[in-house]
Amino acid sequence: MSPSTAQDLQRIEMIGVQTRLNEAEEQALLKVLREANSLATGPEGEALEKEFAAYLDSGDAVALSSCSSALELSAILTGLGEGDEVIIPAHTFVATAVPFGRTGATIKWADIDSETRNVSAESIESLISDKTKVIVAVHLYGLPCEMDAIMALADKHNIYVVEDCAQAPGARYKGKCVGSIGHFGCFSFHTHKNINTLGEGGMLAVRDPKHAVASRRMRWMGNWPLEGERKRYWEPAMADLVEPIPGHWPVNFCMGEPNAAVGRLLIQRLDDINRQRREQAARFMDRFKDYPEMSFQSVPDGCQHAYHLMSARYDGQVYGKDNGDLIECLFEKHQLKCLVQYWPLNRSDLFKKFGFSDAVVPETDRFFDNMISFPWWSTMGDDLVDEMARRAISALDELRGG
Repeated sequence: MSPSTAQDLQRIEMIGVQTRLNEAEEQALLKVLREANSLATGPEGEALEKEFAAYLDSGDAVALSSCSSALELSAILTGLGEGDEVIIPAHTFVATAVPFGRTGATIKWADIDSETRNVSAESIESLISDKTKVIVAVHLYGLPCEMDAIMALADKHNIYVVEDCAQAPGARYKGKCVGSIGHFGCFSFHTHKNINTLGEGGMLAVRDPKHAVASRRMRWMGNWPLEGERKRYWEPAMADLVEPIPGHWPVNFCMGEPNAAVGRLLIQRLDDINRQRREQAARFMDRFKDYPEMSFQSVPDGCQHAYHLMSARYDGQVYGKDNGDLIECLFEKHQLKCLVQYWPLNRSDLFKKFGFSDAVVPETDRFFDNMISFPWWSTMGDDLVDEMARRAISALDELRGG
């Protein structure tokens, strides 16, 4: 490709909003902005919780400000603390691990499966000790983990399972929504996710009704209705201030009413969004069937992928090339901006400083050191998907020496 041709190409890169609001969602937002009695917690949030719990077919769901908030609450609700151990995949976004590290517990890093790129139940099993209290199962890139095997381990050893579903709302494992299988399910409605609640937002799904009450007591600075009859409605105050969970100060993890109103409608089309993304992914990946050096996540039987991201492993060593060569070629010659994501947490300065650098995770290292993540969002359109594949294939041919 000549320099002039490269300059004429329109660059394709990741955008900051994965799914745009439709007209009905925009109108619902305007209605709340114009008519709501309050833009803080209220009836829209309560309705969102009920509808999301019904969608998951889980016990209860608590609307929060982010998935990080949900992970924070789940870490607290498990009772995790100093002297305990928590097993977390080394390959994940940083927010998966920080809330558990903050408890004072010891983090044990699990490896990923070479084909699914999700945390391996075999690796988890090798790390379980009599100190293990929590397993964090991350449904990375939108693909469910091997939950039967993970739950069997948890049941055998009496361990809590926290599902990090930040990238996988609506993904299913053997017919069950992720987030409804473990003891806690943590969801993100961030702008980069398949559905969003105006930039930020999250949800905590819980099995135990006691955990739902504790989460709601925790999320708004310990404000809780006063019990019993009052002689006068304003005495002694508008609400009580409670210790939400023994030994823990409360926080502010609330979701606003505009965010919840949008979320309610987006949940109604979540399955359609994910279906479209699966079709989009199949179209893209099919173009690389003659390029074995480019391998995508393997989807086991019974798993329904949400395709939050389009990640791959580029094994170009046979041609004397690596993922850096591919990413540079795509960016400089083909105007396709790809990324490398999710630094193995044990290799990051943050976790090294807190003493969590010890890990034996060869598949995590292999994947990260050879990974490439393509631009990806909802409703890309066939022409754009085909064009992105065409550019990638042209770069692969160049690196093959063709």
